[in-house]
Amino acid sequence: MKEQPDKLAELIKVLKNTQETEIDCDEFWEKAAYLAETDLLQHKDELRLYLHHLELCPGCAEEFELLKKVIEEGSR
Repeated sequence: MKEQPDKLAELIKVLKNTQETEIDCDEFWEKAAYLAETDLLQHKDELRLYLHHLELCPGCAEEFELLKKVIEEGSR
């Protein structure tokens, strides 16, 4: 039964961090390759929605880290 309070706490965290404008996972993955190849700090304003989505979506964050590793290894 411990799993339910953890899920509820995660949901509350996401709801508290919701912004007026959000993107969903599909919109995020439309530009994932571009994001993975880009220095995010130089484009932080432009990519604000995408960075915010990564903060709220653990699934996309994990997959995005894997994508960045694949791109990094391919450029060696």
